[in-house]
Amino acid sequence: MRSTVYKHSSRSYHDVYNALVAAYPGKPVWLFNEMGGLYDTISELTNRIATDIMNPTTRESAYAMAERNDYDPVEAAGATVTMTITLTGAMAKTLTAGYQVGGISSSTGDMVIFELDEDASSGGTDTIVASFTQKKTYTDVNIGIIDSQDDYMDFPIDGYFKIIKTSISLSIDSLTWSRIDNFDNSIDTDRHFRLVYQSDGKCRVQFGNGTNGLKPSLNDTTYATFAVTKGLAGQMDAGEIDINVGNDSDISSVTNASETSGGNNAESVASIVRNARANVRLRNIVWSQEDLELAALASSSSVVKALGVPGVGEAAIHIVLANGSETLGSIGTTVETYVTSLTQFGLMPVTCYLRTANTVNITGTVTVRSGFTAATVEDLTEFALTMASSSFDNQIIEYYDDYGIDMTREDIINVVWSWAFTSSENDALAYIIDKWKDLLGDREYREWGQDLEIGNLWIMGDALYDYGVDNFSLTSPTSNTSCDDDEIITTGTVTITS
Repeated sequence: MRSTVYKHSSRSYHDVYNALVAAYPGKPVWLFNEMGGLYDTISELTNRIATDIMNPTTRESAYAMAERNDYDPVEAAGATVTMTITLTGAMAKTLTAGYQVGGISSSTGDMVIFELDEDASSGGTDTIVASFTQKKTYTDVNIGIIDSQDDYMDFPIDGYFKIIKTSISLSIDSLTWSRIDNFDNSIDTDRHFRLVYQSDGKCRVQFGNGTNGLKPSLNDTTYATFAVTKGLAGQMDAGEIDINVGNDSDISSVTNASETSGGNNAESVASIVRNARANVRLRNIVWSQEDLELAALASSSSVVKALGVPGVGEAAIHIVLANGSETLGSIGTTVETYVTSLTQFGLMPVTCYLRTANTVNITGTVTVRSGFTAATVEDLTEFALTMASSSFDNQIIEYYDDYGIDMTREDIINVVWSWAFTSSENDALAYIIDKWKDLLGDREYREWGQDLEIGNLWIMGDALYDYGVDNFSLTSPTSNTSCDDDEIITTGTVTITS
């Protein structure tokens, strides 16, 4: 793979030390030793900073790259659900937008809040059926007193995560300030602010310099109103949303007849970097296979993998959706519209297809070591084999690289596959993901046309000795499963018994 490490200087400690010794003969060498070490430290620090700027690994630097490339990263969004609100009797009742209901998630054990999307009425009956979105609004939070007149000063919104940027408003000295993307068109009287995003949906609010955007007055208190979401961790099963958080006395019960749908976590660092670069590159020039793939990935956060198939006067794109969704739905139209707009004159027809998958069912057995719980060992083995065969393994890998194993377990693993792993299994889950990354070698994730090798399945199963697998036996498949260049392996049913 091409190296992405920036080298500020090829000189090392020894180069500097030897050069100083040669230039100043007879001088104490301990001084040159210290100077050589200092140079080496500063040089390495510069290299690391430059590398993170050009090929970001932290969320902060990824957002900085996105800003330079005029790309707007996708933030976390809450799932939606249709709720049935049962009243104490037939009446004319209207609930206002923002009314809250909630429930305890069976996946995370956390309280999850949903808010009413818009005003909803009973129409004189004893029920209200309306749409709710997973989020929680905080009103007039004191985020600090203006104590500086520095240009472009900023304040953190401490203690809150996965903030929905479109929900934020500020009030200073009883006056409303408006959110903007940048201060390019702001004048000295505009009460404008922008958001500076950091890890996991935390953010800071930034003001202008007095020329581009008004500076707040000293000693004024800043109040923020905003909503937060749990993203994928806020998905709920049918019947789990059963708490009348708003405590309206006219309501006797609340329930969701079906599970929630939609929602997403904040875009991963790898995805932000990829899409930020694509946003500059894809300026109405889509034509190559790589162009098609980059454009498809940039079109929607729901697209986690893409295969471009260029043609004469037309093109096709095969995609893998987040969470392994089997339904293309409106995402297909989103991809087609976005990519078509980037082609020459915005006219070349582009057709989107859900990935052509080669589904593989996996069965096997384990002998569980003494002192381990059989059900947990079976689940860990199933997860290991799932990682080795999943078509959307990069969704897990990128989230793990961004947020660590605890949040990956809560937000992805337990949600997507409905496992019930606890923090006690964190070490095992991290080991499994790292083992799959090792087996991928130079690849970043499972690729189109990549065979499923039974040797990898054996390795993944056998690797879990420290986590309770005394012996692993693979029953099926019995041979490698091959793929054409436009196909991708995807996990079917994984069954492990002990």
